[in-house]
Amino acid sequence: MKRRLSNPDLIPIAIAGAVGVLLCAIDLGTRSLWLDEGSTFAIISQHGAALWRGVAHDGGNMLLYYLVLHFVVAWFGDSTWVMRLPSVIANGLTGALVAAVALRLFPANRRLAAAAGLLTVVSLPLVFWGQNVRGYAWLVTLSVGSFLALIAIVQTPADRSPLRAAVVAYVLTTLAALYIGYDVALLIPAQLALLLIHRERARLVIGCLALTALLCVPLLVLAAERGSGQLFWVTPLSWQVAGQAALALFSAGFAPNFHRTATTAPAVIVMAVAVFAGLALAIRAVRQAGRESDGERSGPLLLILAWVLIPTVLTLVAYAGGEPIELSRVTILELPALALLVAWLLLRPQVMPALGTAAVAVLLALRLLQVIPSYGVSSEPWSTVTAYVLKATPARGTTCVAFYAQDGREAFDYYLLHTTRLRQDPWPNLRPVLPSLQWGSIRPYVERYGTLDGAQQARIAAQCPRLWVISSHSGQSGGTHQSLVNLQRFDTLEQTLARRYPHNSVRTFGWASQIHVRLYWR
Repeated sequence: MKRRLSNPDLIPIAIAGAVGVLLCAIDLGTRSLWLDEGSTFAIISQHGAALWRGVAHDGGNMLLYYLVLHFVVAWFGDSTWVMRLPSVIANGLTGALVAAVALRLFPANRRLAAAAGLLTVVSLPLVFWGQNVRGYAWLVTLSVGSFLALIAIVQTPADRSPLRAAVVAYVLTTLAALYIGYDVALLIPAQLALLLIHRERARLVIGCLALTALLCVPLLVLAAERGSGQLFWVTPLSWQVAGQAALALFSAGFAPNFHRTATTAPAVIVMAVAVFAGLALAIRAVRQAGRESDGERSGPLLLILAWVLIPTVLTLVAYAGGEPIELSRVTILELPALALLVAWLLLRPQVMPALGTAAVAVLLALRLLQVIPSYGVSSEPWSTVTAYVLKATPARGTTCVAFYAQDGREAFDYYLLHTTRLRQDPWPNLRPVLPSLQWGSIRPYVERYGTLDGAQQARIAAQCPRLWVISSHSGQSGGTHQSLVNLQRFDTLEQTLARRYPHNSVRTFGWASQIHVRLYWR
Protein backbone atom coordinates (compact mmCIF):
# COMPACT_ATOMS: atom_id res chain seq x y z
CA MET A 1 0.00 0.00 0.00
CA LYS A 2 1.55 3.31 -1.08
CA ARG A 3 2.27 5.63 1.81
CA ARG A 4 5.26 7.78 0.80
CA LEU A 5 4.64 10.76 -1.43
CA SER A 6 6.45 10.82 -4.77
CA ASN A 7 7.51 13.88 -6.75
CA PRO A 8 4.37 13.89 -8.94
CA ASP A 9 2.30 13.86 -5.73
CA LEU A 10 3.70 17.28 -4.95
CA ILE A 11 1.83 18.78 -7.91
CA PRO A 12 -1.69 18.71 -6.40
CA ILE A 13 -0.22 19.76 -3.04
CA ALA A 14 1.48 22.76 -4.65
CA ILE A 15 -1.61 23.69 -6.68
CA ALA A 16 -3.91 23.69 -3.65
CA GLY A 17 -1.40 25.62 -1.57
CA ALA A 18 -0.79 28.25 -4.25
CA VAL A 19 -4.49 28.82 -4.88
CA GLY A 20 -5.11 29.12 -1.14
CA VAL A 21 -2.48 31.84 -0.84
CA LEU A 22 -3.61 33.64 -3.98
CA LEU A 23 -7.28 33.84 -2.99
CA CYS A 24 -6.41 35.38 0.38
CA ALA A 25 -3.73 37.73 -0.97
CA ILE A 26 -6.17 39.57 -3.25
CA ASP A 27 -7.13 42.97 -1.75
CA LEU A 28 -5.53 41.86 1.52
CA GLY A 29 -5.29 45.31 3.07
CA THR A 30 -8.46 46.80 1.61
CA ARG A 31 -11.10 45.56 4.04
CA SER A 32 -11.32 47.55 7.25
CA LEU A 33 -10.32 46.00 10.54
CA TRP A 34 -13.42 44.90 12.43
CA LEU A 35 -13.96 44.77 16.18
CA ASP A 36 -12.20 41.47 16.90
CA GLU A 37 -9.26 42.41 14.70
CA GLY A 38 -8.98 45.64 16.64
CA SER A 39 -8.81 43.59 19.84
CA THR A 40 -6.01 41.49 18.36
CA PHE A 41 -4.09 44.65 17.45
CA ALA A 42 -4.50 46.03 20.96
CA ILE A 43 -3.41 42.80 22.66
CA ILE A 44 -0.35 42.12 20.49
CA SER A 45 0.77 45.74 20.89
CA GLN A 46 1.37 45.18 24.61
CA HIS A 47 4.67 44.16 26.17
CA GLY A 48 5.73 42.09 29.15
CA ALA A 49 3.15 41.76 31.91
CA ALA A 50 0.64 43.88 29.98
CA LEU A 51 0.79 41.41 27.07
CA TRP A 52 0.16 38.50 29.41
CA ARG A 53 -2.77 40.30 31.08
CA GLY A 54 -4.30 40.93 27.66
CA VAL A 55 -3.97 37.27 26.71
CA ALA A 56 -5.21 36.04 30.10
CA HIS A 57 -8.26 38.33 29.98
CA ASP A 58 -9.35 36.43 26.87
CA GLY A 59 -9.24 33.18 28.85
CA GLY A 60 -6.21 31.87 26.99
CA ASN A 61 -8.15 31.86 23.73
CA MET A 62 -5.70 32.32 20.81
CA LEU A 63 -2.83 32.49 23.30
CA LEU A 64 -0.24 31.07 20.90
CA TYR A 65 -1.52 33.18 18.01
CA TYR A 66 -1.26 36.40 20.04
CA LEU A 67 2.29 35.64 21.17
CA VAL A 68 3.53 34.80 17.67
CA LEU A 69 1.82 37.82 16.12
CA HIS A 70 3.33 40.04 18.83
CA PHE A 71 6.78 39.25 17.45
CA VAL A 72 5.64 39.54 13.83
CA VAL A 73 4.44 43.08 14.49
CA ALA A 74 7.58 43.92 16.47
CA TRP A 75 9.78 42.85 13.56
CA PHE A 76 7.76 43.90 10.51
CA GLY A 77 5.37 46.60 11.68
CA ASP A 78 1.62 46.74 12.18
CA SER A 79 0.31 47.55 8.72
CA THR A 80 -2.91 45.74 7.94
CA TRP A 81 -1.41 43.43 5.34
CA VAL A 82 1.49 42.46 7.60
CA MET A 83 -0.84 41.49 10.44
CA ARG A 84 -3.04 39.49 8.06
CA LEU A 85 -0.21 37.79 6.18
CA PRO A 86 0.18 34.87 8.65
CA SER A 87 -3.45 33.95 8.02
CA VAL A 88 -2.84 34.03 4.26
CA ILE A 89 0.04 31.60 4.70
CA ALA A 90 -2.14 29.40 6.91
CA ASN A 91 -4.83 29.14 4.25
CA GLY A 92 -2.27 28.02 1.69
CA LEU A 93 -0.88 25.44 4.08
CA THR A 94 -4.40 24.16 4.76
CA GLY A 95 -4.98 23.47 1.07
CA ALA A 96 -1.63 21.73 0.77
CA LEU A 97 -2.20 19.60 3.87
CA VAL A 98 -5.69 18.54 2.75
CA ALA A 99 -4.23 17.42 -0.58
CA ALA A 100 -1.56 15.48 1.34
CA VAL A 101 -4.25 13.86 3.51
CA ALA A 102 -6.13 12.84 0.35
CA LEU A 103 -3.00 11.24 -1.09
CA ARG A 104 -2.52 9.31 2.15
CA LEU A 105 -6.09 8.08 2.11
CA PHE A 106 -6.41 7.49 -1.64
CA PRO A 107 -2.86 6.81 -2.93
CA ALA A 108 -2.00 7.88 -6.48
CA ASN A 109 -5.38 9.59 -7.04
CA ARG A 110 -3.88 13.00 -7.69
CA ARG A 111 -7.03 14.41 -9.27
CA LEU A 112 -8.90 13.64 -6.06
CA ALA A 113 -6.13 15.23 -3.98
CA ALA A 114 -6.10 18.40 -6.08
CA ALA A 115 -9.91 18.60 -5.96
CA ALA A 116 -10.00 18.14 -2.17
CA GLY A 117 -7.39 20.83 -1.64
CA LEU A 118 -9.13 23.27 -4.00
CA LEU A 119 -12.59 22.62 -2.55
CA THR A 120 -11.13 23.46 0.84
CA VAL A 121 -9.46 26.77 -0.01
CA VAL A 122 -12.09 28.01 -2.49
CA SER A 123 -14.43 28.68 0.39
CA LEU A 124 -15.81 32.04 1.47
CA PRO A 125 -15.49 31.33 5.23
CA LEU A 126 -11.86 30.22 4.89
CA VAL A 127 -10.97 33.11 2.58
CA PHE A 128 -12.55 35.51 5.09
CA TRP A 129 -10.55 34.10 7.99
CA GLY A 130 -7.50 33.92 5.73
CA GLN A 131 -7.73 37.72 5.44
CA ASN A 132 -8.18 38.29 9.17
CA VAL A 133 -6.02 39.26 12.10
CA ARG A 134 -7.50 36.34 14.02
CA GLY A 135 -6.26 32.82 14.63
CA TYR A 136 -9.02 30.82 12.95
CA ALA A 137 -7.08 30.17 9.73
CA TRP A 138 -4.25 28.66 11.76
CA LEU A 139 -6.75 26.68 13.82
CA VAL A 140 -7.91 24.92 10.65
CA THR A 141 -4.34 24.42 9.41
CA LEU A 142 -3.16 22.82 12.63
CA SER A 143 -6.26 20.61 12.91
CA VAL A 144 -5.61 19.23 9.42
CA GLY A 145 -1.95 18.78 10.32
CA SER A 146 -3.01 16.81 13.38
CA PHE A 147 -5.12 14.47 11.26
CA LEU A 148 -2.31 14.05 8.72
CA ALA A 149 0.15 13.07 11.45
CA LEU A 150 -2.40 10.67 12.97
CA ILE A 151 -2.96 9.04 9.59
CA ALA A 152 0.78 8.56 9.19
CA ILE A 153 0.85 6.87 12.61
CA VAL A 154 -2.08 4.48 12.08
CA GLN A 155 -1.06 3.58 8.53
CA THR A 156 2.34 2.34 9.67
CA PRO A 157 2.44 -1.47 9.37
CA ALA A 158 1.79 -3.26 12.65
CA ASP A 159 5.27 -4.84 12.68
CA ARG A 160 6.96 -1.43 12.51
CA SER A 161 7.11 1.57 14.81
CA PRO A 162 5.67 4.83 13.49
CA LEU A 163 8.20 7.46 12.52
CA ARG A 164 9.22 9.63 15.42
CA ALA A 165 8.58 12.69 13.26
CA ALA A 166 4.93 11.66 12.83
CA VAL A 167 4.46 11.18 16.57
CA VAL A 168 6.09 14.51 17.41
CA ALA A 169 4.08 16.24 14.69
CA TYR A 170 0.84 14.79 16.07
CA VAL A 171 1.54 16.07 19.58
CA LEU A 172 2.76 19.49 18.46
CA THR A 173 -0.01 20.21 15.96
CA THR A 174 -2.74 19.11 18.38
CA LEU A 175 -1.17 21.08 21.22
CA ALA A 176 -0.68 24.20 19.09
CA ALA A 177 -4.26 24.00 17.80
CA LEU A 178 -5.61 23.85 21.36
CA TYR A 179 -3.50 26.86 22.33
CA ILE A 180 -5.16 28.79 19.52
CA GLY A 181 -8.77 27.68 19.98
CA TYR A 182 -10.58 25.37 22.39
CA ASP A 183 -13.04 24.35 19.68
CA VAL A 184 -10.49 22.00 18.15
CA ALA A 185 -11.11 19.69 21.12
CA LEU A 186 -14.30 18.66 19.31
CA LEU A 187 -12.14 16.84 16.76
CA ILE A 188 -10.32 14.66 19.29
CA PRO A 189 -13.24 12.22 19.81
CA ALA A 190 -13.26 11.71 16.02
CA GLN A 191 -9.59 10.81 16.18
CA LEU A 192 -10.17 8.44 19.08
CA ALA A 193 -12.92 6.71 17.13
CA LEU A 194 -10.31 5.61 14.59
CA LEU A 195 -8.65 3.52 17.26
CA LEU A 196 -11.58 1.11 17.02
CA ILE A 197 -10.10 -0.13 13.74
CA HIS A 198 -6.45 0.61 14.59
CA ARG A 199 -6.27 -0.88 18.04
CA GLU A 200 -2.60 -1.65 17.68
CA ARG A 201 -1.93 2.11 17.88
CA ALA A 202 -4.31 2.82 20.76
CA ARG A 203 -1.65 2.95 23.46
CA LEU A 204 0.58 5.29 21.45
CA VAL A 205 -2.19 7.68 20.37
CA ILE A 206 -3.79 7.82 23.82
CA GLY A 207 -0.35 8.44 25.30
CA CYS A 208 0.17 11.33 22.90
CA LEU A 209 -3.19 12.82 23.85
CA ALA A 210 -2.45 12.36 27.54
CA LEU A 211 0.80 14.28 27.11
CA THR A 212 -1.06 16.96 25.19
CA ALA A 213 -3.65 17.23 27.98
CA LEU A 214 -0.90 17.58 30.56
CA LEU A 215 0.73 20.37 28.57
CA CYS A 216 -2.66 22.09 28.33
CA VAL A 217 -3.02 22.48 32.12
CA PRO A 218 -1.96 26.17 32.04
CA LEU A 219 -4.56 26.76 29.34
CA LEU A 220 -7.25 25.06 31.39
CA VAL A 221 -6.37 27.23 34.39
CA LEU A 222 -6.78 30.40 32.32
CA ALA A 223 -10.08 29.14 30.89
CA ALA A 224 -11.41 28.25 34.36
CA GLU A 225 -10.48 31.67 35.73
CA ARG A 226 -12.18 33.44 32.86
CA GLY A 227 -15.23 31.17 32.74
CA SER A 228 -17.75 30.82 29.93
CA GLY A 229 -19.28 34.20 30.82
CA GLN A 230 -17.02 35.80 28.22
CA LEU A 231 -19.22 34.18 25.56
CA PHE A 232 -22.36 36.09 26.58
CA TRP A 233 -22.53 37.45 23.03
CA VAL A 234 -23.24 33.99 21.57
CA THR A 235 -26.92 33.90 20.68
CA PRO A 236 -29.16 30.93 21.59
CA LEU A 237 -29.81 28.26 18.98
CA SER A 238 -32.41 29.38 16.47
CA TRP A 239 -33.35 28.80 12.85
CA GLN A 240 -31.43 31.92 11.89
CA VAL A 241 -28.28 30.72 13.66
CA ALA A 242 -28.65 27.26 12.10
CA GLY A 243 -29.14 28.79 8.65
CA GLN A 244 -26.00 30.89 8.97
CA ALA A 245 -24.04 27.83 10.09
CA ALA A 246 -25.35 25.84 7.12
CA LEU A 247 -24.26 28.57 4.71
CA ALA A 248 -20.76 28.46 6.19
CA LEU A 249 -20.70 24.66 6.26
CA PHE A 250 -21.52 24.47 2.55
CA SER A 251 -19.14 27.38 1.74
CA ALA A 252 -22.09 29.15 0.11
CA GLY A 253 -21.95 32.28 2.25
CA PHE A 254 -20.83 33.78 5.52
CA ALA A 255 -23.69 35.65 7.11
CA PRO A 256 -24.05 38.27 8.39
CA ASN A 257 -20.64 39.50 7.18
CA PHE A 258 -21.58 39.21 3.50
CA HIS A 259 -24.87 39.57 1.70
CA ARG A 260 -26.29 36.71 -0.31
CA THR A 261 -25.74 36.72 -4.05
CA ALA A 262 -27.86 35.47 -6.94
CA THR A 263 -25.90 32.21 -6.85
CA THR A 264 -26.02 31.57 -3.11
CA ALA A 265 -29.09 29.33 -3.28
CA PRO A 266 -27.70 27.19 -6.15
CA ALA A 267 -24.41 26.87 -4.27
CA VAL A 268 -26.24 25.66 -1.15
CA ILE A 269 -28.38 23.18 -3.07
CA VAL A 270 -25.53 21.70 -5.11
CA MET A 271 -23.20 21.37 -2.15
CA ALA A 272 -25.93 19.96 0.10
CA VAL A 273 -26.80 17.31 -2.47
CA ALA A 274 -23.13 16.42 -2.84
CA VAL A 275 -22.57 16.19 0.92
CA PHE A 276 -25.60 14.06 1.70
CA ALA A 277 -24.99 11.82 -1.32
CA GLY A 278 -21.38 11.45 -0.21
CA LEU A 279 -22.40 10.53 3.32
CA ALA A 280 -24.92 7.96 2.10
CA LEU A 281 -22.52 6.33 -0.37
CA ALA A 282 -19.61 6.41 2.08
CA ILE A 283 -21.68 4.71 4.79
CA ARG A 284 -22.86 2.09 2.32
CA ALA A 285 -19.28 1.48 1.12
CA VAL A 286 -18.05 1.11 4.70
CA ARG A 287 -20.80 -1.37 5.55
CA GLN A 288 -20.06 -3.39 2.42
CA ALA A 289 -16.32 -3.38 3.15
CA GLY A 290 -17.06 -4.45 6.70
CA ARG A 291 -18.99 -7.48 5.50
CA GLU A 292 -16.04 -8.36 3.28
CA SER A 293 -13.50 -7.61 6.05
CA ASP A 294 -11.81 -5.14 3.72
CA GLY A 295 -10.21 -2.68 6.14
CA GLU A 296 -8.04 -1.28 3.37
CA ARG A 297 -11.13 0.11 1.62
CA SER A 298 -13.14 1.13 4.68
CA GLY A 299 -10.35 2.85 6.65
CA PRO A 300 -10.15 6.10 4.65
CA LEU A 301 -13.93 6.49 4.51
CA LEU A 302 -14.30 5.77 8.21
CA LEU A 303 -11.82 8.55 8.96
CA ILE A 304 -13.71 11.04 6.81
CA LEU A 305 -17.08 10.01 8.29
CA ALA A 306 -15.75 10.32 11.83
CA TRP A 307 -14.24 13.73 11.01
CA VAL A 308 -17.56 14.96 9.60
CA LEU A 309 -20.16 13.39 11.88
CA ILE A 310 -18.72 13.14 15.39
CA PRO A 311 -17.75 16.83 15.86
CA THR A 312 -21.05 17.88 14.28
CA VAL A 313 -23.11 15.78 16.68
CA LEU A 314 -21.06 16.86 19.71
CA THR A 315 -21.38 20.53 18.73
CA LEU A 316 -25.16 20.36 18.34
CA VAL A 317 -25.59 18.44 21.60
CA ALA A 318 -23.41 20.91 23.50
CA TYR A 319 -25.18 23.91 21.97
CA ALA A 320 -28.61 22.48 22.70
CA GLY A 321 -27.45 21.84 26.26
CA GLY A 322 -26.70 25.52 26.77
CA GLU A 323 -22.96 25.55 26.09
CA PRO A 324 -22.09 28.79 24.24
CA ILE A 325 -20.66 27.78 20.85
CA GLU A 326 -20.42 30.04 17.83
CA LEU A 327 -21.67 27.62 15.18
CA SER A 328 -20.65 29.59 12.11
CA ARG A 329 -17.06 29.67 13.38
CA VAL A 330 -16.87 26.06 14.56
CA THR A 331 -18.05 24.83 11.17
CA ILE A 332 -14.75 25.83 9.56
CA LEU A 333 -13.16 22.83 11.30
CA GLU A 334 -15.44 20.59 9.23
CA LEU A 335 -14.68 22.16 5.84
CA PRO A 336 -11.57 20.05 5.07
CA ALA A 337 -13.44 16.83 5.86
CA LEU A 338 -16.38 17.85 3.67
CA ALA A 339 -13.98 18.69 0.85
CA LEU A 340 -12.44 15.22 1.14
CA LEU A 341 -15.88 13.61 1.17
CA VAL A 342 -17.14 15.47 -1.90
CA ALA A 343 -13.88 14.92 -3.79
CA TRP A 344 -14.14 11.18 -3.10
CA LEU A 345 -17.78 11.15 -4.21
CA LEU A 346 -17.04 12.80 -7.55
CA LEU A 347 -13.64 11.35 -8.39
CA ARG A 348 -13.77 7.80 -7.07
CA PRO A 349 -12.94 5.08 -9.64
CA GLN A 350 -16.62 4.23 -10.22
CA VAL A 351 -17.30 7.72 -11.69
CA MET A 352 -16.39 8.64 -15.25
CA PRO A 353 -13.32 10.93 -15.00
CA ALA A 354 -14.75 13.60 -17.31
CA LEU A 355 -18.07 13.68 -15.45
CA GLY A 356 -16.41 13.89 -12.04
CA THR A 357 -14.01 16.61 -13.15
CA ALA A 358 -16.88 18.63 -14.61
CA ALA A 359 -18.85 18.34 -11.36
CA VAL A 360 -15.85 19.56 -9.34
CA ALA A 361 -15.47 22.48 -11.75
CA VAL A 362 -19.13 23.44 -11.24
CA LEU A 363 -18.71 23.37 -7.46
CA LEU A 364 -15.55 25.48 -7.63
CA ALA A 365 -17.24 27.98 -9.94
CA LEU A 366 -20.21 28.36 -7.58
CA ARG A 367 -17.85 28.88 -4.66
CA LEU A 368 -15.81 31.46 -6.53
CA LEU A 369 -19.00 33.36 -7.27
CA GLN A 370 -19.41 33.77 -3.51
CA VAL A 371 -15.78 34.68 -2.88
CA ILE A 372 -15.22 37.29 -5.60
CA PRO A 373 -17.89 39.81 -4.44
CA SER A 374 -16.50 39.68 -0.89
CA TYR A 375 -13.17 41.30 -1.68
CA GLY A 376 -12.74 44.67 -0.04
CA VAL A 377 -16.22 44.55 1.53
CA SER A 378 -16.27 45.83 5.13
CA SER A 379 -19.30 44.90 7.17
CA GLU A 380 -17.82 46.79 10.16
CA PRO A 381 -16.02 49.74 8.54
CA TRP A 382 -14.05 51.19 11.45
CA SER A 383 -11.70 52.93 9.01
CA THR A 384 -14.67 54.84 7.58
CA VAL A 385 -16.01 55.64 11.07
CA THR A 386 -12.66 57.02 12.20
CA ALA A 387 -12.31 59.18 9.08
CA TYR A 388 -15.87 60.47 9.48
CA VAL A 389 -15.40 61.45 13.13
CA LEU A 390 -12.09 63.18 12.47
CA LYS A 391 -13.48 65.11 9.52
CA ALA A 392 -16.63 66.17 11.39
CA THR A 393 -14.75 67.27 14.53
CA PRO A 394 -14.17 71.07 14.53
CA ALA A 395 -10.58 72.28 14.68
CA ARG A 396 -11.48 74.63 17.54
CA GLY A 397 -13.06 73.87 20.85
CA THR A 398 -13.18 70.60 22.73
CA THR A 399 -15.09 67.61 21.45
CA CYS A 400 -15.27 64.50 23.60
CA VAL A 401 -15.73 60.91 22.47
CA ALA A 402 -17.06 57.85 24.31
CA PHE A 403 -17.14 54.22 23.17
CA TYR A 404 -19.71 51.59 24.11
CA ALA A 405 -18.62 48.86 24.30
CA GLN A 406 -15.06 50.03 24.90
CA ASP A 407 -13.80 47.42 22.40
CA GLY A 408 -14.55 49.95 19.68
CA ARG A 409 -11.72 52.15 20.98
CA GLU A 410 -9.20 49.49 19.83
CA ALA A 411 -10.03 49.65 16.11
CA PHE A 412 -10.50 53.44 16.33
CA ASP A 413 -7.05 53.72 17.92
CA TYR A 414 -5.51 51.76 15.06
CA TYR A 415 -6.83 54.06 12.34
CA LEU A 416 -6.33 57.23 14.38
CA LEU A 417 -2.67 56.40 14.97
CA HIS A 418 -2.09 55.41 11.35
CA THR A 419 -3.70 58.64 10.19
CA THR A 420 -1.56 60.87 12.44
CA ARG A 421 1.36 58.63 13.36
CA LEU A 422 3.96 61.44 13.34
CA ARG A 423 2.17 63.59 15.91
CA GLN A 424 2.75 63.12 19.63
CA ASP A 425 -0.84 64.14 20.36
CA PRO A 426 -2.69 62.68 17.37
CA TRP A 427 -5.85 64.80 17.73
CA PRO A 428 -5.63 67.40 20.52
CA ASN A 429 -9.17 68.76 20.06
CA LEU A 430 -10.74 65.28 20.34
CA ARG A 431 -10.75 64.16 23.97
CA PRO A 432 -11.48 60.55 24.98
CA VAL A 433 -13.73 60.19 28.03
CA LEU A 434 -14.86 56.53 27.87
CA PRO A 435 -12.31 55.10 28.16
CA SER A 436 -10.33 58.16 29.21
CA LEU A 437 -6.89 56.88 28.21
CA GLN A 438 -5.18 59.55 26.13
CA TRP A 439 -4.54 59.00 22.43
CA GLY A 440 -1.22 57.46 21.55
CA SER A 441 -1.47 54.74 24.21
CA ILE A 442 -2.79 51.33 23.15
CA ARG A 443 -4.64 49.17 25.65
CA PRO A 444 -7.00 46.19 25.22
CA TYR A 445 -10.63 46.74 26.19
CA VAL A 446 -12.00 43.33 25.28
CA GLU A 447 -15.65 43.03 26.34
CA ARG A 448 -15.55 46.08 28.59
CA TYR A 449 -19.00 47.57 29.05
CA GLY A 450 -18.31 50.46 31.38
CA THR A 451 -20.58 53.49 31.40
CA LEU A 452 -20.64 57.06 32.74
CA ASP A 453 -22.24 57.82 36.10
CA GLY A 454 -24.15 61.01 36.83
CA ALA A 455 -21.13 62.97 38.11
CA GLN A 456 -19.03 62.01 35.09
CA GLN A 457 -21.80 63.00 32.70
CA ALA A 458 -22.25 66.36 34.42
CA ARG A 459 -18.53 67.08 34.21
CA ILE A 460 -18.38 66.08 30.54
CA ALA A 461 -21.44 68.18 29.69
CA ALA A 462 -19.81 71.20 31.36
CA GLN A 463 -16.47 70.75 29.59
CA CYS A 464 -17.51 69.38 26.22
CA PRO A 465 -20.05 71.27 24.11
CA ARG A 466 -19.91 68.37 21.64
CA LEU A 467 -19.82 64.67 22.50
CA TRP A 468 -19.45 61.70 20.16
CA VAL A 469 -20.85 58.37 21.36
CA ILE A 470 -19.65 55.51 19.17
CA SER A 471 -21.45 52.24 19.86
CA SER A 472 -21.21 48.74 18.44
CA HIS A 473 -21.86 45.30 19.89
CA SER A 474 -23.75 47.12 22.64
CA GLY A 475 -25.98 44.12 23.41
CA GLN A 476 -28.88 42.12 22.02
CA SER A 477 -32.50 42.23 23.12
CA GLY A 478 -32.93 38.56 22.17
CA GLY A 479 -29.54 37.43 23.47
CA THR A 480 -28.31 36.11 26.79
CA HIS A 481 -29.09 37.74 30.13
CA GLN A 482 -25.72 39.52 30.24
CA SER A 483 -26.17 40.75 26.69
CA LEU A 484 -29.54 42.20 27.65
CA VAL A 485 -28.03 43.88 30.73
CA ASN A 486 -25.36 45.49 28.55
CA LEU A 487 -27.99 46.79 26.15
CA GLN A 488 -30.14 48.22 28.96
CA ARG A 489 -27.08 49.95 30.42
CA PHE A 490 -26.43 51.59 27.07
CA ASP A 491 -30.07 52.64 26.65
CA THR A 492 -29.89 54.33 30.05
CA LEU A 493 -26.70 56.15 29.05
CA GLU A 494 -28.31 57.46 25.85
CA GLN A 495 -31.42 58.65 27.70
CA THR A 496 -29.47 60.56 30.36
CA LEU A 497 -27.16 62.16 27.79
CA ALA A 498 -30.17 63.28 25.76
CA ARG A 499 -31.38 65.21 28.83
CA ARG A 500 -28.03 67.00 29.17
CA TYR A 501 -27.60 67.85 25.48
CA PRO A 502 -30.55 69.46 23.68
CA HIS A 503 -29.49 68.26 20.21
CA ASN A 504 -28.26 64.97 18.81
CA SER A 505 -27.96 63.20 15.48
CA VAL A 506 -26.82 59.73 14.49
CA ARG A 507 -25.20 57.99 11.53
CA THR A 508 -24.96 54.24 11.10
CA PHE A 509 -22.16 52.36 9.36
CA GLY A 510 -21.95 48.70 8.33
CA TRP A 511 -24.44 45.91 8.81
CA ALA A 512 -22.98 42.76 10.41
CA SER A 513 -22.74 44.54 13.75
CA GLN A 514 -23.72 48.09 12.99
CA ILE A 515 -21.60 50.98 14.23
CA HIS A 516 -23.73 53.88 15.46
CA VAL A 517 -22.04 57.27 15.63
CA ARG A 518 -24.19 59.71 17.61
CA LEU A 519 -23.24 63.34 18.13
CA TYR A 520 -24.64 65.28 21.11
CA TRP A 521 -24.24 69.04 21.14
CA ARG A 522 -25.58 72.21 22.62
